[in-house]
Amino acid sequence: MKHKWLLLTKIQLIGMLGINKAAKTYDPAVKKRTVGSIAALAVVALLMLFYIVMMAFAFCEQGLGRHLPATAIAIASLITLLFSFLNGCSSLFAMKDYDLVMSLPVKKRDILTSRLLCIYLADLAFAALIVIPCIIVLFVSDGFSLGVLAVSLAGMVVSPVLPIIVAVALSAVYTALTAGFRYKTLLQGIFGMAFFVGVMIASFTVSFTAGAQGQMDMDALFSLFVRGIYPPALLIEMTLAGEVWAIFVFVAASAVLAVLFVLVLAKGYDRIHIALTAKGARVGYRASDIKSGSAFSALVRKEFRRLFTCPAYLLNGLCGTVLLLIAGVALLFFDVRALLTEDPSVPAQMIDGLVYAGVGLLFFFVGTGCPSAAALSLEGSARDQLFVLPVSARRILLAKAFPSFLLNLVAGMFAAIVFCARMQADALGWTLVIISVPIACGFTALTGIWLNYKMPKYDWTTETQAIKQSVPGMICALGSMAVGAIVIGVSLFWGPWAVLIADFLCLVAIAAVLLGTKRARLV
Repeated sequence: MKHKWLLLTKIQLIGMLGINKAAKTYDPAVKKRTVGSIAALAVVALLMLFYIVMMAFAFCEQGLGRHLPATAIAIASLITLLFSFLNGCSSLFAMKDYDLVMSLPVKKRDILTSRLLCIYLADLAFAALIVIPCIIVLFVSDGFSLGVLAVSLAGMVVSPVLPIIVAVALSAVYTALTAGFRYKTLLQGIFGMAFFVGVMIASFTVSFTAGAQGQMDMDALFSLFVRGIYPPALLIEMTLAGEVWAIFVFVAASAVLAVLFVLVLAKGYDRIHIALTAKGARVGYRASDIKSGSAFSALVRKEFRRLFTCPAYLLNGLCGTVLLLIAGVALLFFDVRALLTEDPSVPAQMIDGLVYAGVGLLFFFVGTGCPSAAALSLEGSARDQLFVLPVSARRILLAKAFPSFLLNLVAGMFAAIVFCARMQADALGWTLVIISVPIACGFTALTGIWLNYKMPKYDWTTETQAIKQSVPGMICALGSMAVGAIVIGVSLFWGPWAVLIADFLCLVAIAAVLLGTKRARLV
């Protein structure tokens, strides 16, 4: 084939989400997992679409529709930058099938081009989910414009290029600087978590500001994202303001940078792969390193090590835990009860129900990140080494669920204590909220590992695939969001009854999972 990179790209694309495997297999379980994965992604896309449309309507209602294209492209580019930085180098250079791919009669430039193109297409789909709804809302509100459509689509098509290049370049530099560092993966996870915390703090700050003013200032949002954080989007704004040359600069610069990026990285492809897959610096053996303990504690320690040595796993698994900590700290400085009490439009009954609505927030945050939902899948092709141990499958599953339970329990207890104190909860409120923390954490951790046991994904080439494309993880996140929203809504009117019913149902589910693990068989 003349252009071998096209064939490599096609092979990778048809393998995404397991669609090709599901179409060729006779195993109904594989087909169900694929359908479930696609359905979960569709639900996530619909939720994102809802928030994007609400934001677009807010821009148009404030007479700022002209800023929508640049703002949408800036938001899409920033999110692409974040996720590309977290897994860009690994997906390009540290794939599990590296030796197989390198043995093919193709150039390294073709391999790199095909993998970059797959990343680009996935990010382009995400950008389209943000930009196209904004443009539709803009046309509905302000009328159709062919120029706005052309500029927006051109900007959308090239918008993922610069973030991918910057993210992969930063990741490559980080890899070079920490090549001999023993805890380089933990450091990368900490950097990603710090970035996530910064985004959440900024989000909470904007939310509180919007709440105090009654309406979010979309002009300030435009200035923050376009002028402050992502200036390249100003070229879109300049084009729509009459500077037609700006869009050509945006497209040409992105294309030239992409070509140069592929040519440069292809030269050091092998060296980057070795640096990414190399182990940390070795240390001398000491007899004191040998410690005795139970099989369960050894399995738990193994799970903690895996969690803190995989940056993507750490960030995705502990995002809910971090949100709980942020919420707890934020409540130390913001008196939510006082703010609502001063608002005459808020009924007194609803304010009293806020204590119990906090349990709904607990469910919402705890399920946002669930390490146990991908813990079994991460064993991959090496799972036989674990499954042949003289340990029951039940003990293995519980050990994999324990880190999720423990970490969320600590963060949840902190947030619950601060919440009850700031909300001036009575004895019943304190009791129900504190009791609900271990129940919610246990329910999420056990449900995650049970779903992963039923729907494992062992055939991954990078750890990011097992984590990001985890159907159990999506089910846990969406399910906890639904449970949290229901508990919040019902608690505002029925008080403690919503919490009692939710806790009872969770205890039933926990008991069912514990009984099911007795008959579990790992294969």
